[in-house]
Amino acid sequence: MRHLWSLIAGVVIAPLAWAVVAFGQTVMGEVYTAGAPTGYSSKVLLGAGVLVGAGLIVGLIASLRVSPVGPLLVALLYLGSSALLIFAPKTGADVFDRVQKDVLGHDVMTITPLKSGIIPVLGGVLLIAVFSGGRWRVWPGTATADVATTTTTTDWTATPVPAATTFDTTATTTESTSSFTPVSPAGATTDTTASPWGPPPSR
Repeated sequence: MRHLWSLIAGVVIAPLAWAVVAFGQTVMGEVYTAGAPTGYSSKVLLGAGVLVGAGLIVGLIASLRVSPVGPLLVALLYLGSSALLIFAPKTGADVFDRVQKDVLGHDVMTITPLKSGIIPVLGGVLLIAVFSGGRWRVWPGTATADVATTTTTTDWTATPVPAATTFDTTATTTESTSSFTPVSPAGATTDTTASPWGPPPSR
């Protein structure tokens, strides 16, 4: 679906951007016909603003992460028009050499962007979108498959297991006491609290 919307955007943007560029160049051409202006001119500001607007229009499909179908269509139209003017100049002039009268007080020539080279430049820029593999892939999260989780209930019977018998395994410890008492050597003092690592007893 996004390829279709991109295609529609390309069909709309291709002639719109061309017309805006042609208008901007017409205004700028009128300013510089009598020579370079020596001061501020509102026409220069208008022409420059219109050309910037044309760049923003083309940027909608050239820079944003949209489907490359639209940019590809516009690139083919622009580059094809340039090729027609190069290899069949008479036919190209017959097709594109038109004058739109009184567009906001200006006579706009539609062939001007093609002869100035702006159209093939824009076509080359838009052609880059074709080589971006990420733009051909579906955006993350846009094509979420509706996965239905089906819970299958199986009737089963379980045989009850009797509780394990607990045996009393208490061990009986028998303590045996011995009446044997060790006898120390004569004269020796038995120190039961001395450390085993102390000095040996005196003899």
